[in-house]
Amino acid sequence: MQADWRMIALAIFLSVLSALLFGVAPALHATAVDPNRDLKEGGRSGQGQSMRQNRSRAALVTLEIALSIVLLIGAALLIRSFSTMLREEPGLDPKGLTIAQVWIPVPNNPEANKYLTPAQRASLARELLRRLAALPGAEKAALGRANDVPFLSNVRNPVAFSFPDESSASQDEHSAEFGAVSPDYFAALKTPLKHGRVFDDRDNETASKVIVVNEAFVRKFSALKDPVGRRVHERSGADSQIMGVVGDVRDQGLDRPAQPRIYASIFQRPNYSVAVFLRMRSDLNTIKETVTQTVRTLDPELPVYGVRTMDELISASMARRRFALSLMSMFAGVALFLAALGVYGVMAFLVNQRVQEFGIRMALGAQTRDILLLALRPAAVLLSAGTIIGVGASIFVTRLMSSLLFGVSANDPFTFAIVPLLLGIVAMTACLIPARYATRVSPAEALRY
Repeated sequence: MQADWRMIALAIFLSVLSALLFGVAPALHATAVDPNRDLKEGGRSGQGQSMRQNRSRAALVTLEIALSIVLLIGAALLIRSFSTMLREEPGLDPKGLTIAQVWIPVPNNPEANKYLTPAQRASLARELLRRLAALPGAEKAALGRANDVPFLSNVRNPVAFSFPDESSASQDEHSAEFGAVSPDYFAALKTPLKHGRVFDDRDNETASKVIVVNEAFVRKFSALKDPVGRRVHERSGADSQIMGVVGDVRDQGLDRPAQPRIYASIFQRPNYSVAVFLRMRSDLNTIKETVTQTVRTLDPELPVYGVRTMDELISASMARRRFALSLMSMFAGVALFLAALGVYGVMAFLVNQRVQEFGIRMALGAQTRDILLLALRPAAVLLSAGTIIGVGASIFVTRLMSSLLFGVSANDPFTFAIVPLLLGIVAMTACLIPARYATRVSPAEALRY
């Protein structure tokens, strides 16, 4: 990974520009002070400030609160979305499942190709599967296509098909994802069988072609008919019969619905790339060495690559959302801190301005509770204004991040209610420090200001 110096230069430029822009306003305010008036007022800090300057300060804090709410609501929506996604069932059990990919080289000279015919590739797959299943500690071993590994491949393998028992008008409208697997594939992944049967030793190269479909296939194409026993005609010319229905696997990601899928027997539809699915009681490095050695003893020219666990694949498929969540949460945390700090600063300034007023009120009989409420009132006004603006802006901003959300609405009522409440608690807590100071000022001391 290389640093993008253009982006670094842009970040430095924006940082310097921000410092200059936000530093100019206080400097201009400082030069606008009337020395004569300030000397007449005894140099009391802040009392020479104009009403316009106070309004500007309040407006900035209000804007800070509004931006904090927008960022906090965005982060909260991403957190809820990520949490919902983690609770989704992937359709398989990733614990203890390791995947490796094996590529069958294709030489330029067809006569040198040991796996030119489907029968030769099927024989290779059968022998590889037998050796993997015989490994010490192997619970289940299965094969699939290397370009069709759940949570890994973004390459779609659609197949166009029709049902001979349907009218010809709708036959070209059907399409489903296609894969080829070995008999123990569903047992290795722990994907449940819902109806019919899965592949077994009967489904070899010489037997009639059979397929297994998932529940998404049934819902879309055969909801009104029992799919088991129905014949399928593929546009490529292959004819198969459905013999079983298995559960859905969210192979494109936990945030995406399962697509209609057709599974064929890998012995009837062998490919030039093979994926190994192995449940084995051992660590990843040992499994990698074992699988590599097993393949090399079978054929040293077959490369083994992409050895990893299914947990790693699922985690990697969520990397984009996890990064967005981390980034938004970091910004929201900084915004929350700055908003609380800003409200505290304004409150401390306003209390310091009104020390004499509070002293007079206490001398005239005002209670501590009255002074506390009087000191907190400006903060409540700023917080209310910032909350209204922030929630209003969030309604529109969160629509832009709809593509990053899963299982939660962009205008989720719970999130829009809890975030302002959280920010209000933090901001008012920050205000209590200067507000309590106002209640502890003695009237005699305050009158000397």
